[in-house]
Amino acid sequence: MSAPVVAIIGRPNVGKSTLFNRILGERRAVTHDRPGITRDRNAVRAEWTGRPFVLVDTGGFLPASSEGRDADVRRQAEAAIGLADAVLFLVDAHTGVTDLDQAIATQLRKAPAPSLLVVNKVDVPGDTIVHEFHRLGLGEPIAVAAEGGLGIGDLLDAVLALLPARPEEEPPAPRVAIVGRPNVGKSSLVNALLGEERVLVEARPGTTMDAIDARWKTPTGEFTLVDTAGIRRQAQFDDQAEFYATMRALQALERADIAVLVVDSERGFEKQEARLAHHALEAGCALLLLYNKWDVIEGREQAWKDVQADRARRFPTLGDIPAHPISATARLHLQKLPEYMAERLAENTREIPTRELNDWLTAVQKRRQVPSNSLGKSPKIYYMTQTGRRPPTFTLFVNAPSRLNDNYRRFLWSQFADHFGFKGTPLRFRVKKSE
Repeated sequence: MSAPVVAIIGRPNVGKSTLFNRILGERRAVTHDRPGITRDRNAVRAEWTGRPFVLVDTGGFLPASSEGRDADVRRQAEAAIGLADAVLFLVDAHTGVTDLDQAIATQLRKAPAPSLLVVNKVDVPGDTIVHEFHRLGLGEPIAVAAEGGLGIGDLLDAVLALLPARPEEEPPAPRVAIVGRPNVGKSSLVNALLGEERVLVEARPGTTMDAIDARWKTPTGEFTLVDTAGIRRQAQFDDQAEFYATMRALQALERADIAVLVVDSERGFEKQEARLAHHALEAGCALLLLYNKWDVIEGREQAWKDVQADRARRFPTLGDIPAHPISATARLHLQKLPEYMAERLAENTREIPTRELNDWLTAVQKRRQVPSNSLGKSPKIYYMTQTGRRPPTFTLFVNAPSRLNDNYRRFLWSQFADHFGFKGTPLRFRVKKSE
């Protein structure tokens, strides 16, 4: 079974994301002095004294909101409360009890999950200001300072006391980072795959600020989908929050096994998509391209040939990346995505026997001998073996690595990819001196 779920709930700007980051010990949520930056549920595995749980950060909760983004955030927060085994209700010691706090407390008293009342921004231990919050009717307030770390250990001890005994967590599912420029339909794709409104979707770019994790169960297997902020070129960063959100997206690639690069079919594969593809490959992710919004394209059969040929012509090193046309909103071709992702994962974890590698190495050296250097000395390649997976890593053992020039290394790489496949896979080649 899954680890217990702990949701952080509160009105805007009480420090929920700061508490979230403090518990995790790292800046996983985007924090900003402007209210409303956290807009989606952000779920991450956490641990305290060896006990795992899933910590969920939410947007500012406005219980009475009925339309617009505030209503969307309210529904997201209510969904998090419904999924939680325990709720941390965060309030602000500096502002005292507000009408919004009262409204949220009334709703939490009706929720099935137990709640802990957490008073944030308590600067001095034992501050009597916390007693004011007794009137919310949620038991003894726990004083913390999320920014400075005061009281966090006591809070987590109290959290564990509320959580039900659960078996150990399931093995981690392969992580799939959904990346792309803003407004190409990444969040729409995640929602379509999960069959629920897991992340907010607006026509305006920039809605997703943090990387949002969601478990996805399919007949092919389980995956963890990671929806990320749209990544712009750095010259287009217009505020600090967007910069941090983009950094989260790049960090998500570092933790992912597979990168799904979503391309706007009407716009096509451009320089920014090429940059993102190289980011993914450098991070060690197997890469899959999805051309979204394909339902609006006319003459689809010929159009598909054209977009493939255009990418191969403009970006030759990315021409063989596996790619498929889809539509998140029309649910076009989505049923095949688990199979495609499983194929990419299998490629990124594939192992090749040493004997097969060296049979290939012998054959390729017969086709083109290793060139000699300016002194007439050529290096001798003794053998090759696989020394890593995810990503696949291969090491050539050579008597004089410095003599193996870059042109021949590139030749070996291209011949290897042609022979063994590994399309869209971040191969690593290393040369080591043979002893």
